[in-house]
Amino acid sequence: MTALLSIALVGMALASGASACSCAPQAPGESLQQSDAAIVGRLVAVRPVGRLRADYRYEVWRVYRGGGIEPGEMLTVRSARRASACALPRRLDRRYGLFLFRGGSRWQGGICGVIGPRRLAHAAQGQAGARDSAAGSPCSV
Repeated sequence: MTALLSIALVGMALASGASACSCAPQAPGESLQQSDAAIVGRLVAVRPVGRLRADYRYEVWRVYRGGGIEPGEMLTVRSARRASACALPRRLDRRYGLFLFRGGSRWQGGICGVIGPRRLAHAAQGQAGARDSAAGSPCSV
């Protein structure tokens, strides 16, 4: 009976975990610092990769962070296919701000790393302003 109850509890936990995506709140400036790349891109295609994943193709418009990414290039980002698994948005021809992470040889992202392009620009300006003020602050001896 205990084994049956344990199996039922594990099944319920797995089912509830697979049914919803949950993102921890984080300030855009923090996300910018912690990401490997931050871009604004226009979604041009979504191609399934197996049952659970998809490649999202973006035309890069602006790069705020991420060496090697250039405006105008096509960038592929691997993500989940389903919204319940925190997939990227699927609306084609729409611009998105994205915080991305490098996973081996590919870029990865999800809904928790999506931000409005203006909010991303504002976060990047805040980061630049903080660096400029820190660099120009007087030092007391």
